Amino acid sequence: MFNIKTSFAALFVVCFSLVKAQDSLDFFNNYRNQYSAERNLKSQFYYNPASMSGYSSTSFSEFGIGYHSEKKDIYREQLGAGDQGLKIYVNSFQKLNEKRSVWGKASYESLKQLKLKWNENLDFDRVAPYLLADSVGGDMKLERYSFAGGYSEKFNRFTLGIEANYTAQLGYRSRDPRINNTTSDLWVNAGLNYKAFREYEIGVFTRLNKYTQNSSISFVSLLGNPYVYQMVGLGYSNNFFNGGKYGIAFEELGYQVGAQINNKAGKDFYIQAIVGNSKNTKNIQINNPYFEASDLQNEQFVFEGAKFFNLNDHHRFGVFANYSASVKTGTEYGYSINTQRTEQIFERKAYRKEDYASMFKLMYQYSKNNFTLNATPFFGHQEIKERRLYPGSGQKFLYNYFGINADFQQKLNEKQVLTFQPYFTKRIVNKSIWAITSTSNAAINEWVLQDYLFQTSDISTFGASLRYDIKLEKLPAFFVSAEYQSQKIQKKNNNFVGASLGITF
Repeated sequence: MFNIKTSFAALFVVCFSLVKAQDSLDFFNNYRNQYSAERNLKSQFYYNPASMSGYSSTSFSEFGIGYHSEKKDIYREQLGAGDQGLKIYVNSFQKLNEKRSVWGKASYESLKQLKLKWNENLDFDRVAPYLLADSVGGDMKLERYSFAGGYSEKFNRFTLGIEANYTAQLGYRSRDPRINNTTSDLWVNAGLNYKAFREYEIGVFTRLNKYTQNSSISFVSLLGNPYVYQMVGLGYSNNFFNGGKYGIAFEELGYQVGAQINNKAGKDFYIQAIVGNSKNTKNIQINNPYFEASDLQNEQFVFEGAKFFNLNDHHRFGVFANYSASVKTGTEYGYSINTQRTEQIFERKAYRKEDYASMFKLMYQYSKNNFTLNATPFFGHQEIKERRLYPGSGQKFLYNYFGINADFQQKLNEKQVLTFQPYFTKRIVNKSIWAITSTSNAAINEWVLQDYLFQTSDISTFGASLRYDIKLEKLPAFFVSAEYQSQKIQKKNNNFVGASLGITF
């Protein structure tokens, strides 16, 4: 913990030490380069750290502190009724010269996750369906530390990039059931680009990941405790491990490899493909030994391409296409205590979840000397199939998405900028199939039905953020921002508000 905090402080000092004086007359141009909507749209392009050499032609940094509060009336119980908390962060990109670039970021978050139920673990999307669960749950306090840094350098026709990203979390509850979770997530990335012809580049990259989560649950009350379940999906649980206050350890190793082709550092076009695989193993401790309860294998594939056009100095267009596929397969292990020691009696594949998604976006950008307008309408489709055996059970969902994101940056004068970012998203359920086999537990059946009804609900999301920046003499630029979001589900509203302030340099 101490090392992470020290790294955070060190990066903050380094960012300040690399500050370059900025002419106030160029403040607006520096600002819209730093907060480029186009760059945000192609964030996956920079999964290759070698491509970070073309991230920006100038250096910039930001330090900020923010607070948000999200309260939901309709929600999935495993994910809670929202959260609220504080975040402190710093990030920086530094162009050292024409050949070398460095970048880094660090953050600390203190959150309270509200009304979690049927889930006592962190990183739900990563470890589900093999969750530790109970029917009581409650609010969970969460601390999250994150640190990342990277470096790229050009050697004649080659560009080499390396990057490391580390995140640690601590989640706990001070009332029964008293959960304690710690996670560690390390990514190491390396990429190599080759300039094949003029400004055309071919790149390859790899990403390696090591993840762990350790969980324990305890009770102080002597008046009775809720039953503890080791869930295996769709309302079912592992009877052999149920009921005990066991320690749990998730361990995951994974990799991704990818290839890119781009022109003008992705400013003209790029295409890329990524394939990956990971294996998440859940071990449960009984007394001293750990027993392997399940393995969750995740095969991934992502394809993305984009093409940009300039009509003249003021009009720019972009076309994006993205397709992703994830197939998770769960292998479960059974044990017997009918002999003198606990023995494994079976190993079987019992769970499968398939998630296929495609997204198409159009970008239009209009720029003048004193403002920039960016509008990005989009349309997407998603298919989710989830099923398990023993007993046979499953569900399927087909969704369509559409909406628009806008970004308007207005220069008020030589030292002030105003930014307005409205957005709208609609999720429409095209088709759903429910073939869930009921359990003998009425409370679990009610939860599974509520979860299904949420996943078969149309969702409309409206939101906007407003930000004001001012550059003072001989000081960094200051900013203040506010955001509001309203989400309508089943004729009820989920609301989000947030505010932040900070400096850019």
